[in-house]
Amino acid sequence: MELSGIGKGEQAQGATKSSQTPADDARRDAKLRKACQDFEALFLFKLFKEMRQTVPRSGLLPSAPGRETFQMMFDQRVAEELSSRGEGIGLQKMLCEQLRRR
Repeated sequence: MELSGIGKGEQAQGATKSSQTPADDARRDAKLRKACQDFEALFLFKLFKEMRQTVPRSGLLPSAPGRETFQMMFDQRVAEELSSRGEGIGLQKMLCEQLRRR
């Protein structure tokens, strides 16, 4: 196994990183923001799901078929809407800042 190619590969990768165009940086930044937004939506969805499990069931409304599915879809949509408005709850902003440093 030849190890001399490892150093050359690292230099080649470093050279391509520094020669990226502003359009590439903008595209990369947009992908990062979208990934952070999607992560925040997933986090909020899981948060809503766990919060909903803490609410005791009452006998006021009968259990209907598909109710849990509807609630899941509702929670998912609310989570997506919250994360897509402005900076969401702030998690995506913090996450993007952390990941941009790398």
